Amino acid sequence: MKAKSTYLIPYISPEEYEKTKPLIEAFKIFFGSTTYIYIIDYFKRDFVYVSDKIARLCGEKTDGSKGFSYETYLKHVPEEERDMLSEIHEKGLGLFHTFPAGERKSFTLSYDIDLIRNRKKTLLNHKLTPFALAPDGQVWIAICTILPSAHKAPGHVLMLHTETDTYYKYDLLCHDWYKKKIKGLSETEREILLLSARGYTEKEIAEQICKSVNTIKTTKRNLFKRLETDTVVSAWVDIMNRKQI
Repeated sequence: MKAKSTYLIPYISPEEYEKTKPLIEAFKIFFGSTTYIYIIDYFKRDFVYVSDKIARLCGEKTDGSKGFSYETYLKHVPEEERDMLSEIHEKGLGLFHTFPAGERKSFTLSYDIDLIRNRKKTLLNHKLTPFALAPDGQVWIAICTILPSAHKAPGHVLMLHTETDTYYKYDLLCHDWYKKKIKGLSETEREILLLSARGYTEKEIAEQICKSVNTIKTTKRNLFKRLETDTVVSAWVDIMNRKQI
């Protein structure tokens, strides 16, 4: 089933497009060859640019924006996830527009979606940030970076802000956003994660930070539950994604 959208931008003039060209070209030069990234135009409903890394990830060939359209991208999203992807974009763009126009570029929509290559799914975290707004303040062009997901299932939809300790979480069952406060790592949680990442056992960590083994186990278990992860690596990925460090 093809993902549909009801999000409409009335009109973008050729002059407005000309203004964005130098910025987009600069972005492509500095980040295009080293990052999994695409730039999407919501007025034309297509990609402005897709990095070769994303095309290769999907098993496709590309030359910038040529040959790899949004339709091509959707073909690599599992059919059962396309409606969810459409809903995420619709609700995400809707939430962007509840914020003051001057702050919209400071927010990032984060979500996990599978991409398929050779019939094999890879769950990836997508981070979409407004790059240019239409004259009426709607999100016109956005930049999306793609990284490995910290989770095991698609979803995990968040709206993050670069400078605040709050974020919004989207409930795919209730179809609504909920405002939450970022809970940073405690000193004990930070030490346990750092030592775990270095290969220390729970017993060795307990000796290092003068805590009981039970405390180490309980702290890790509670942290994994809070982050909805089950390994140290995925916990670090999630923490960095939410900028909780």
